Amino acid sequence: MPLTVPEQLDALLSKLRGSIRRYVLLRGLSLTLALLTLIFWISLLIDTAWFRITRLELSRETRIFILLIGAVCIAVLIYRSVLWQLMIQLRRRALALVLEKQFPILKDRLITVVEVAEQEGRTTHTPALSQRMLDQTLSEACRLSESLQVEQVFNYRPLKRAFLLAAVAVLSVAATAVASPATFSHWSKAYVQLAQDYWNRLNGLNVSVVAQPGDRVRLFEDGVVRHATGSDLTLLVETQEGKLPPEQVMLSYRTQSGARAKALMTPAGEGKFRHTIGNLVEDIELTVTGGDFTTVRPLKVLAVPEPQITSMTAICDYPDYTGWDERGTGEPTERKISSSEITVPMETSLVLQAAVSKSLRGVRISGREFELQLRRADDGSWSAQQRILNERGLVEKQEDFSSSVNRVMNADDLLVALPLFVTSGEVSMTSALASRQAIPIRESESMRIYLEDTDGIINLEPIRLEINGQVDEPPAVQTRLAGIGKAITRKAVMPFQGSVTDDYGLQELFFEFRTEKEEDPTTQPTERQPDGAREFVMEKSEQQPLERFDVLPLELDVDDVLYVTLVARDGDDLNGPHVSRGETYRMKIVSDEALLSLLYQDELNLRRRFEQVIEELERARDDLNQTNAAAAGEENAAGLSEATQRTLNAIQKDALETDAIRAAFESVLEELVNNRIDTPQIRSRLQDKIIEPLAAALSEDFETTEEHLRLLDFALREGKTPTVSVETCLADMDQLLTNLARILQEMRKLESFQEVIELLKGIIEDEKALKEKTEQERKNKLIDLLN
Repeated sequence: MPLTVPEQLDALLSKLRGSIRRYVLLRGLSLTLALLTLIFWISLLIDTAWFRITRLELSRETRIFILLIGAVCIAVLIYRSVLWQLMIQLRRRALALVLEKQFPILKDRLITVVEVAEQEGRTTHTPALSQRMLDQTLSEACRLSESLQVEQVFNYRPLKRAFLLAAVAVLSVAATAVASPATFSHWSKAYVQLAQDYWNRLNGLNVSVVAQPGDRVRLFEDGVVRHATGSDLTLLVETQEGKLPPEQVMLSYRTQSGARAKALMTPAGEGKFRHTIGNLVEDIELTVTGGDFTTVRPLKVLAVPEPQITSMTAICDYPDYTGWDERGTGEPTERKISSSEITVPMETSLVLQAAVSKSLRGVRISGREFELQLRRADDGSWSAQQRILNERGLVEKQEDFSSSVNRVMNADDLLVALPLFVTSGEVSMTSALASRQAIPIRESESMRIYLEDTDGIINLEPIRLEINGQVDEPPAVQTRLAGIGKAITRKAVMPFQGSVTDDYGLQELFFEFRTEKEEDPTTQPTERQPDGAREFVMEKSEQQPLERFDVLPLELDVDDVLYVTLVARDGDDLNGPHVSRGETYRMKIVSDEALLSLLYQDELNLRRRFEQVIEELERARDDLNQTNAAAAGEENAAGLSEATQRTLNAIQKDALETDAIRAAFESVLEELVNNRIDTPQIRSRLQDKIIEPLAAALSEDFETTEEHLRLLDFALREGKTPTVSVETCLADMDQLLTNLARILQEMRKLESFQEVIELLKGIIEDEKALKEKTEQERKNKLIDLLN
């Protein structure tokens, strides 16, 4: 019959198999527990060492990598020490060999039984002798197995070491849990929760930037802040609430170009530190370290240009009285502001448009009496708050200005508009906002403009704008009397010559006059009216004739005194109108004979001046002639040159004097005409015999003589042969003197005529005096007869 393994032996082998598996499992689990504890301590050590060195938490990626390495190690250990060994099939033959090796007493009986039993399943016949031997072997194997101790097969030292490692690991962890519970919490935050900031620091710092103007504290957003290029960067470090302030704070930074620097920050109060980096021109990265705190990631400061106004335009609505809204008159309605200054007429409404370099979040405009704060909302609308300031610069009241600002704003976020109203009147802010929907600006306002872009950067230096209101000045009246003296006849006409100007336009011109006996003046409009012209000219021309005031309709008496003034009024209907008066002329009314006598004295003085001119010319002619005669045959060019220069100077001087005499005679003629005491004979004598010949002498004789003398003088000074001889110049002077002598003769004839007039005037006066004396004698005789 086939041989099978008895249950006793099979139970022994199964027991051994179970013991082996149990041994492997316990050792593997102990090693795994020890490795887990080791990974815990190694990860904690790495984290602590990194923090001590850098004062930074391990990055989340690094911690995940450490956990992955630990998990791989654990997986390898479990596989090699547990799973792989448990998956090995422990056959009875192998188990029997283990027992045979451990217990020599078996003397191969157990392995023989197991092998024969396995072979019996494959053979069909066993010899009888062999069968008896197998039975004997089986019986002895069963008997011996009863005394076998399976545990003696194992070497328990590796298992004990594994248990010891596990126990030490568990005890270390347990002791840590009891002594420092925060360590487990720290490890859990770092490796289980994978928190960003898991170290419980004693020190905590907040880093910000102090921006100007106004010491504004700006926080880093996602580790980035923008700062104005070229301005100083002031960093502020503050201790976090509930943390201890460090003894010192170290700032380390690196510029975009690669330059590195470190600096100890200056204490600036309890728990505060400051440091300023001057003239920031490029981006920088910085870290701040203090105590056990350091910035996790480098903070970035980006240098960006501050907002600026690229161009400024004023859209002006001028008052009607200026006429500037009409095309081609005055300044244009749309004016470019290129010099930070603009001047407009008073009562002008204007919209100030400024094109900016960057999108804005806010605008602040400061003036002497107001401060305007504009803020831009996310939807593009603007809110505006107007603060009215007193003399000390304190806020008296605040008004909302949003509707007026949004009225002139457009969708372009690079264009800012502001409505203004330039006035000289006492207009309150409230009434101006209500009526004009604009900010009232006094006569001269210096505004400071601050722009805040979307990065929170404000221009450090304000943009200045000077708005000047041009006051409408009163008209300027510049006149003089033409051809009239201070003594006039009762039938005189007073011609006014000159100009009247106004900033924006003249509305009316009129004469204002009164006699010395009257207190209130009377007005009389001029013949021509300015009709809004900015300049009104009164000259001796057909286009712009003189304005004349006729005395005849006043029916004045001799010895009356008349005061006459030209008055101008402008068209300023808002702050005016403004009225200006020219010079007031005091005119004495005299008889025709008295005025003729006065003019005779003027003519006599002119004749004497003319005689002096002729005498000077004769002396100059004689000087040149004598010098020329003395130099004949001798080389005395220097003396002749000096004489020529003296003669030339005399010609130039006397030409000017002759022209002045001519103008004076014209004035005498005009005065005769304007006083209406001229006669055809007098006009002919003055005009045809004196004035016109003098003009001809000036334009012909004087010019010819002067030109020839210049040529002679130039040749003599240069030592060249003269193109004009001395004899020619002498002949020119002789011709000039001849013509002037003829004019002088006419003046003397006029003097004779005036002497006759003076004689007649004396006869009339004597007759008048005799008549008055006769009347007085008659009165005396009549009184004597009555007595």
